[in-house]
Amino acid sequence: MDTDASAAPTTPVLDPKRLTVDQLRGLDCGYCRGRLYRARLIDVVRVGEGAHESDVQLYACEPVCRPRVLLVPHAWCRYCHDPIEKAGATVIGFTEVASGPGRPIYADAKCVVAYRVMPLTEHPQGTDGQPRYRERRFVTSRP
Repeated sequence: MDTDASAAPTTPVLDPKRLTVDQLRGLDCGYCRGRLYRARLIDVVRVGEGAHESDVQLYACEPVCRPRVLLVPHAWCRYCHDPIEKAGATVIGFTEVASGPGRPIYADAKCVVAYRVMPLTEHPQGTDGQPRYRERRFVTSRP
């Protein structure tokens, strides 16, 4: 059986000067910049110059990168700090800024449920824009 070497998938070339701090620390994927939950070692690169030069191990998503992770996300989750795509972003409040009305604070769907965060549209009238939380409801079982 004949196989063509050019048909094999190619891995992206990594430029050590363009890697983010989280990629160099092993927190984000070296290819897609997504948060690593399961990782595999892909390369060892030399970063820095002179006395500050050192070898850094780079990691990638295991088994493969998620295709839906964007290099420039719409927002970052306030709680887990994961990138959020526009469809999954929920505005939960505003941060005051001296030069304008403020910046929106986002949370992703899993953190809205886990932290019981109320979307901004459900805040009571006249609130200050800080994130609000739903009250915990205890379920009592009947005998």
